[in-house]
Amino acid sequence: MIDDRMIPGAILAAGEGRRFFGKNKLLLPFRGRSLIYHVVREALSSRLEPVILVLGCEGGEVLRALGDLAGDPKLRVVENEEWSSGRASSVRAAISSLPQEAPGVVFLQGDMPLMTRGLIDLVLEGFLKSDALLSFPVYKGEKGHPVAFARELLPELARLQGDRSGLEVVRRHWTEAWKFPLAPELEPTQLDIDTLEDYERLLRLERKEGKIEALL
Repeated sequence: MIDDRMIPGAILAAGEGRRFFGKNKLLLPFRGRSLIYHVVREALSSRLEPVILVLGCEGGEVLRALGDLAGDPKLRVVENEEWSSGRASSVRAAISSLPQEAPGVVFLQGDMPLMTRGLIDLVLEGFLKSDALLSFPVYKGEKGHPVAFARELLPELARLQGDRSGLEVVRRHWTEAWKFPLAPELEPTQLDIDTLEDYERLLRLERKEGKIEALL
């Protein structure tokens, strides 16, 4: 029997983040598009519905970088006017935008361009079949991404402040989670672009040669 409950996804893409070569990191080029484009595309092609995109810093530019994806009927754009107060404000903005009937939400990071719909759906499937409070892959012994949170945990997430993340909620409920080891071929999905070195590694994975400046 197929579980047809609809679970929304929330992509956190509101923070100022690091700037490389004068660019918001989410707008850096990759595979002919921006970093954020790939995350949004994979989320939209997964079973998540709706997909909530939380924007803040340079939100207009980030939205334009989505091109045709911006008009997808599954996409809901939320403006976080308090983005400068820290990532927790984006979590709260996402929670306040969830459909009332949603049994949970899957959180994704906007700076992980190698994320795949297959991994998203694995997390979602485990969440629905297990009825666990959480669902996520385990990578190098730690919580990986994305992460599904049951509705029962949303009040705990909503109480986060500043730059505190959902990781502390995960740690409190670690034994109540449905977890699975990340397959070796999926390990690149966990690359998040926090530094210039991360971006260089991303390009190396794509077998690109030469200086990054040539791509900007």
